[in-house]
Amino acid sequence: MPHKLLILALALALVVPAYAEDGPVTDEKAPATAELGAKAPAITMQDTDGRTFDLHDNRISRKDAEAVVRAAAVAVGAAKDAGLDTKLADLKGLKDDEGAIDPSLVTKLALACGSFAGLTATEESAEAFKTLGDLVTWVAGANDAPIVLMTFAPKCPSVKKAAEKVMSAAAKSGVRIYAVACNTKDTDEDLAKFREAYDWNIRVFWDRQQQVTDVLGGKTTPHFFVFDSGGTLRYRGALDNDPMGFMDDADRKNYLLDAVTAIRGGKEVALTETAPSG
Repeated sequence: MPHKLLILALALALVVPAYAEDGPVTDEKAPATAELGAKAPAITMQDTDGRTFDLHDNRISRKDAEAVVRAAAVAVGAAKDAGLDTKLADLKGLKDDEGAIDPSLVTKLALACGSFAGLTATEESAEAFKTLGDLVTWVAGANDAPIVLMTFAPKCPSVKKAAEKVMSAAAKSGVRIYAVACNTKDTDEDLAKFREAYDWNIRVFWDRQQQVTDVLGGKTTPHFFVFDSGGTLRYRGALDNDPMGFMDDADRKNYLLDAVTAIRGGKEVALTETAPSG
């Protein structure tokens, strides 16, 4: 290469940032690992549907929440100009063959509305939604919810074992939860099989180069990281002390739910770190 071209190539290498093919980008000036009790480094990721999530820039306006809910509602029979007081029980697309409202279809509607905000729902939690306005309030209210990032691998036995409990805990607590898929060898097909097998409804971000996982300090899968709405890391560790699901409710310690409850109540998290169980 001619001398001048070599100098130009070196100069460009210094000024052009390199981005991971999978989408995650972390702030080069940020500390290598997120620290408990401190604001986390900048983390931006793109999920498997091409939607972007920014840990520190994720506010949802009520206008955006209303637009998402209306679009989802139209798909199940609502008029485009339907009022927010429209009852879900009146939407044809949410009824079974006998004309009764179908809880599973209401849950799917809730997931269609909340997934972009990191919200998830179960049939139990979706019972609270009676009108379109209830869904809008739920989505817009995500701004104040704690954010959970979990390291994830669709073929991991520990992730499979925890899948149902994770979705139930997320729906029950109202957190915004995102799965960071960090196994370098996992494929889109692996993820699709996992989604189908476990009815997984949580947003997934590929992190095959483990950039975000390294910033979080992820040690295994699953490993949970709970941030308050201001982006401060308040808890990291296991979901609970019962990874195999053998304990009675009275003996189970729900670490993540306890942390979320404390954060929502404006209190300090009593137990800020536990060993991940993956």
